[in-house]
Amino acid sequence: MYSPKAVALENRECSCIVTLVGHREGGKVVVSYNRVVLAGNLTRDPELRFTNDGIPVCSFGLAVNRVRSRSEEVDFFDISAWRELGETIANYKKKGDPILLEGRLQYRTWEAQDGSKRSKVDVVADNVQFLGRPGDSDDGASSGGGGGQARRSGGGGGRREEVDINEEDFEDIPFAHLNTKPLIARSIL
Repeated sequence: MYSPKAVALENRECSCIVTLVGHREGGKVVVSYNRVVLAGNLTRDPELRFTNDGIPVCSFGLAVNRVRSRSEEVDFFDISAWRELGETIANYKKKGDPILLEGRLQYRTWEAQDGSKRSKVDVVADNVQFLGRPGDSDDGASSGGGGGQARRSGGGGGRREEVDINEEDFEDIPFAHLNTKPLIARSIL
């Protein structure tokens, strides 16, 4: 019996190592790995639809600049996000907003109305990080260059509300009196 063998691949362009697990099939080692990470801007407002079973799915486009391209080429991807992740994206993001996403490639085939066979590769998002633009404060998840994170298994569905916080509300919390400002340590020469 063959036990899976881990194979390490090094991508010299991004200096990362990916460990792949293979298994034997018909005398050959078969390696499978389907992950994609993209950072870019939404090309259109997210569209939230529901399947016949009531499961929400959000579709949107993503424009990604090629990093090492002299001609400043852009790649365009169609993205789908399911369930709570899709609802979160639809509620908080709009055309032009920057995001970072992790997901997988999916190959689909179908028959068009004229009878021809069509195929397409798109991205199914698993995790999404909302990226902020400096000075953009209209979105609670992306102010001042920070960001919010949404995952397939979690995430909320509604709009966030701004709440004024009064320090007196926290006086009964233990350790609330401690100074929470970061301390700066300097080395003595």
